Amino acid sequence: MKTRFQAIGLFAVTALATLLTSPLDAREPSIVVAGRPVIETSSPEMSVISQANAQRARHGLPPLAVDSQLMSSASRHAQWMASSRNLSHGSGVAENIAMGQTSASEAMRSWMNSSGHRANILGSGYTRIGVGVAYSSNGTPYWCQQFR
Repeated sequence: MKTRFQAIGLFAVTALATLLTSPLDAREPSIVVAGRPVIETSSPEMSVISQANAQRARHGLPPLAVDSQLMSSASRHAQWMASSRNLSHGSGVAENIAMGQTSASEAMRSWMNSSGHRANILGSGYTRIGVGVAYSSNGTPYWCQQFR
């Protein structure tokens, strides 16, 4: 027999797994587990993901699934870039980075206007995405988008 804690833990894992693998348009504005948002769909990161998937749909490509490992990796890399004020690529995954764009739309516009970045967003071999944004001490945003 499961304890109440085990049942809640199982629900939290199931809710998170559903969130990370379900289409964006089927999600609620935010998913809350234990009183805390897991991922805010109105966040800049989720806006980038939504816009990337909209671009893919315009080109007849399937949407990218949100990948929790890529979300963590992209977030860590954005934080590193912001704290070191160094715009540079990480390693191991396809990646788009940007600095200074004040919104998700502006970051996406910059990437879509660059052939290399556009190729990552529209890459037919990619099925998963993670995005991070962090701000330097002077408020400059650093963006990171990773694909697998």
